[in-house]
Amino acid sequence: MALWGQGDARWICEEREDAKNVNNWHWSEVDASAPSKKFFKEKFMALTETGSEGSVRISEVTKCEGEASVNNRKGKVIYFFEWSIELKWCGKTATSNDNITGKIIIENISEENTEDEIDITTRQNKDGNEHSKLHQIVKSQIVPKCRGIVGDYIKYLQVEHGKQVILPTKKGEGINSQPIKPKAAAPVNSIKQKMAQTVISSSKATECTDNKRTDINLSDSFKCCVDDLFQCFINPDKMKAYFNGAAEVDPRESGKFAMLGGMITGTYLEIQPNNSIHLHWRFKDWPADMYSSVTLKFKDTGSSTELTLSQVGVPQYSVDQIKSGWYKYYFNAIKRTFGYGSGTL
Repeated sequence: MALWGQGDARWICEEREDAKNVNNWHWSEVDASAPSKKFFKEKFMALTETGSEGSVRISEVTKCEGEASVNNRKGKVIYFFEWSIELKWCGKTATSNDNITGKIIIENISEENTEDEIDITTRQNKDGNEHSKLHQIVKSQIVPKCRGIVGDYIKYLQVEHGKQVILPTKKGEGINSQPIKPKAAAPVNSIKQKMAQTVISSSKATECTDNKRTDINLSDSFKCCVDDLFQCFINPDKMKAYFNGAAEVDPRESGKFAMLGGMITGTYLEIQPNNSIHLHWRFKDWPADMYSSVTLKFKDTGSSTELTLSQVGVPQYSVDQIKSGWYKYYFNAIKRTFGYGSGTL
C-alpha cells in the first residue's frame, strides 16, 4: 500500500466538486417550470405606466401555461422552454374615473425566438375614446416592457438554472456565460401545394438551411377613395371577390385570416381605419413557426389612393416570389375585380 501522497497518480482519488458528474459528461436536467411561472408573475405584475392620457397597470396574470427545463450533456447546456401568457390590464384616464380594462396575449415564447420575435397582441374590452387612449399606452409602452421581461427571462434561465446542471470542474470551469441563441427553425420538407408558381417553390423551401431573412417594400396607386381600398383588406365579401372565394377573414384585432386554401395565414394585429393595417403574415411553405410582419399604409393623394407595403422578416430565398405574389393576388386582382386601375374617383 502506498503512503499518503505517494503512488501512481492515475489511481489516486481526489476531492472534486464535479465528482457526481465528472467533467459534466453525463446527461443532467433541471425542471425550471415552477420557478419560471413565479418569475413571470412577479415581473408582469410589477408593470405600470403613467402618461398624459392616463395610467395603466397589469392587474392579473390570467394565463401562464408551458414548461421549461435546463439540460446538460457533455458539458453543453441546452435550454428548452415554451410559454403562452395572458395578462389583464386596467387603468384610468386623466378625465375619467371609470376602470378601463383589456388583455395582452403573449405567444411563441420559446428557445427558438428572441424577445423581438414573439407574438404580442392587445385588446380593449370596450369601444370608446377613453378606452382607446389607454389601449394606445398599452401598445406603445407596456408591450415593449413585456418584450424586455421575456429577454430577462432568457438570461434568468441561464444564470439561475444553468449553473445547477453544470458543476465546476477540476480546472474551475463552470457554466458558459454566452447568451442563449435561438435555434434556427427546421425547414419544411413536405410541400403539398404551390401558389400558381408565383410564391415559393418546394425545391427552394426544402433547400433553405440558413433561414436568412430580409425586408420587402412595395407601393402602388389605385383609382379609388381611401375607404374603398381599405375595405379590400378587411371586408370578407370584397376579399372573397378578388380571391375567387378563397378567403376566410375575421377583420378585427387578434382576428385570424387564411387565403388560397390556407397557403397564406396570419393575424390582424392592429387596424386603424383608413390609415393602416398591421398583420402577422406567413406562407405555408416557409420553415415551421416562421412569420413576417406586414404593415399596409393608405394615403389619399386627391386623384387616387397610394398604398405602401412594408414586410419585415421574409426568407431571402423567397423575396422575388413574395413580391410577385403581392401584385398578382392582391394589387392587380383588386384593380381587375373592382376597376380601380383606371378612370377617375
